[in-house]
Amino acid sequence: MLQPPNVLRDPRFRFVSTIPSGRAPGFAAHESPRRGDASGNYLQGLNTPPIPASELPEAPRRRRLSFEIVTDPLQADRATEIRLFSAQRPHMRAFHFSWLSFFIAFFGWFSIPPLMPTIKRQLHLTEGQVSNSDIASVSSTIIGRVIVGPLCDHYGARIVQAVLLVLGALPVAAAALATDYVGLVTIRFFIGLVGCSFVPTAYWTSVMFSKEVVGSANAIATGWGNLGAGVTYLVTPLLFDLVTINDVVSDNVAWRATLVFPAVCMVVIGVCLYYFSDDCPQGNYRELRKNQAMDAEVSRPEEDMKLGLLTVVRKPVTWILLFQYACSFGVELQVHNVLSLYYYEDFKRADCDATVDADDCRLLTQTQASLISSCFGLMCIFARAVGGYASDVANRKFDMNGRVGVQFTAFAAQTVFLYIFSRVHTLAWSIPCLVLFGFSAQACTGSTYGIVPYVCPAHTGATSGVVGAGGNLGGLAWGFLFKWIGRRAKSFEFLSLFVALSAVMSIAIRVQSEPPLRRPGDPAVQSTAPTECMDDREDWSSGSSAGNRNTVGRAST
Repeated sequence: MLQPPNVLRDPRFRFVSTIPSGRAPGFAAHESPRRGDASGNYLQGLNTPPIPASELPEAPRRRRLSFEIVTDPLQADRATEIRLFSAQRPHMRAFHFSWLSFFIAFFGWFSIPPLMPTIKRQLHLTEGQVSNSDIASVSSTIIGRVIVGPLCDHYGARIVQAVLLVLGALPVAAAALATDYVGLVTIRFFIGLVGCSFVPTAYWTSVMFSKEVVGSANAIATGWGNLGAGVTYLVTPLLFDLVTINDVVSDNVAWRATLVFPAVCMVVIGVCLYYFSDDCPQGNYRELRKNQAMDAEVSRPEEDMKLGLLTVVRKPVTWILLFQYACSFGVELQVHNVLSLYYYEDFKRADCDATVDADDCRLLTQTQASLISSCFGLMCIFARAVGGYASDVANRKFDMNGRVGVQFTAFAAQTVFLYIFSRVHTLAWSIPCLVLFGFSAQACTGSTYGIVPYVCPAHTGATSGVVGAGGNLGGLAWGFLFKWIGRRAKSFEFLSLFVALSAVMSIAIRVQSEPPLRRPGDPAVQSTAPTECMDDREDWSSGSSAGNRNTVGRAST
């Protein structure tokens, strides 16, 4: 008995029910729109006569239509699978450059905190001045996010990300020229603009991957990108020690020379991604606009974006998720800023009088403190993805109740481990608590963005942007909290109260449940996602939303 072909994987069956905008009619997805016969006529499709060029309704548009990965033409040729070990253009090349560029941006953004014990001593900074520099490094990111989003819409994530890295390398390198408190704060303010790279990272993966897998793509890309903060805690102190071997140079020169390394890496990655990647599956925005081959979905009118933003900010659930992201990613930012100094200055020998000689009483060196601190950031390699995956699994079994349950559990775990971490003052207990605290905090970021697409399906981008801004606002707020309280251990304890509040707020999350379109390899099923946001007065219920109705598309050759 003959078996029907797999319409998702057979290249002869790539169109489903309708033809996407911008593609000349009659072409299969694996055929080039520029292909013609000897007389200049353009071929229509498989086993069909050629169409005379004079009868074409419009000139064929120059855009990529052939891909090395399974794509969905109904979603602007976005990929429906993730091949981590592939670097083929455009989808996987963009994916790897997105997380790598975010990684190196975080590496440069947090290259100063691991060296802060030396910088504080060499520039004669007080605790309050160090806190002010931490706040400055986060506050500029909030301002930059407002600008970077619209720039991605117009120029594409590739160009914006490249510009952020290359220009961001300048203040990172210029930090070596700081000679006083004012210079350091000013430079760290401009370094903070590199943190805006989160926006093009998420934007890039959203353009390249379909709704079925975009959540996983975003979680992996942003999680691996955040890993840069953990790696800089590993690499930067070791570079510092390498420069100061045998006292070849002084500490004052060594910390300045060390900052050149992340600046060079930022320039190299920025230049490479500009020349060796693409804005979207069909090519680069500039060429697509020039040839009038831009999908309407990619070039959404500015009025629709403004409407989406207004719609999203009126929903209470948006502000709940914003606060929760402030208590997860925002906590991460503050922890990265203070953790090295916390281990270096607050852990002392029990049989030593710190008032006599504070340096002799310290339990750890700068390098040892930074290596321990890296454990927190290194959890990003899998913790964020675990949070998103757990949310997806719970959704399949319990609908939106499952996602909310995972959200509550993750934040409750973060509360417990953060509180215990603030209360223990021995390395034997502090390091395991730090690892568990880091894992749960980063899992919270993944579970939060597992809910974001369901808040307002018609304006997911606007929702993602507003919720994401909560991370930077949280980092700014917690910076002021630590400065106000003064003692770092006590500040961590107070911070756990805000995280506990965010866990309780999970019970107030009300969003509409909607299943994914399809998983790669499943039959071609398309979900009729709601085009309007659910009224806030409605409660979600399992399987009762209009978005749960599925329709089967037709495959044609």
